[in-house]
Amino acid sequence: MKTTTRGGYMAVALVALLALTLAGCDQAQQVADQAAVVAKKAAETATKDAATAVISRAAAKAAEQAGVELVSPPDCTSNLTLNVAQGSAKGDVMCVARTTDRKAFKATFMGTLSSTECKGPLTINIEDREPIVINSIRDCSIALVVGGAAESSDS
Repeated sequence: MKTTTRGGYMAVALVALLALTLAGCDQAQQVADQAAVVAKKAAETATKDAATAVISRAAAKAAEQAGVELVSPPDCTSNLTLNVAQGSAKGDVMCVARTTDRKAFKATFMGTLSSTECKGPLTINIEDREPIVINSIRDCSIALVVGGAAESSDS
């Protein structure tokens, strides 16, 4: 009789161990799923930040080429839709700044940014001046910022 009771306890212990193991697997899967969501969100944020930084650089460079000095780098916001499979972002980026002679500076990009190029016009508006439209932004790539080459690019 004692053997049967001990066997019963063993069976209950095995069932409990199996249940805990399965629960652990379920929790591990939930943690893995949550980590994937967080990683995807971080990648999206990094891509949007890179796209915004690329346009900020292009706007500052356009101002410099037009003989306009900005007080500080343009402050940019974006409304971009990401295509993770293609590694691109589509939408608009708007940047604002102030010139050293206190004029309003606004740059707007509407188009697609990818790891290889930026397609779409960049329009620069400076108070009391005709708009400057740049149809093709040279050396424009999200990869330049993500890869760290943006600071060393001399274009």
